[in-house]
Amino acid sequence: MQIGVQIQQRRTQNNMSQETLAEKLHISRQSISKWENGTSLPSFANVVAISELFDISLDELIKGDENLMNELEKGPKMNKAAFAVIIGFTLAIVLYIFSTTVLHISEDSMYNWLTLPIFISFFGLIWSIKWKNIDKIVSKWTVPLAIIWITITMIPNIYDLVTGFLDGFNHR
Repeated sequence: MQIGVQIQQRRTQNNMSQETLAEKLHISRQSISKWENGTSLPSFANVVAISELFDISLDELIKGDENLMNELEKGPKMNKAAFAVIIGFTLAIVLYIFSTTVLHISEDSMYNWLTLPIFISFFGLIWSIKWKNIDKIVSKWTVPLAIIWITITMIPNIYDLVTGFLDGFNHR
């Protein structure tokens, strides 16, 4: 039996709407609809969550769905956030080594050159986020952690900006 049919049957047996199931899985209602009508397949993490939610074995849930079995055999895909973090850290390390060993750029000089790109990329990142979907992807810890991270990251930059402005103003 197709997993979409399984999900729909289990959902209706448990008197759940697509919206309720979506909330419990922390995904959109449209994802549930796509699974149930067969246009997409749930990720392995969602299959496990559905199995636990409806208290059925994974075997019972996915047995007979050839498409899902083939998809799960491919293995997990790296999500965009993990990819960005890995590539970002790798590039930062490589560029740090290159700039300090080959170009002999000092830390202060590098920091001065990177201040503007840091501000621009931060605001570009903030601008590119689809804010209408943000509540569906953040946990209760995301907002406080984001506030702490932004504050800690921005304090030295703001301090340097204000200090540089005041130094320039006082040397007139």
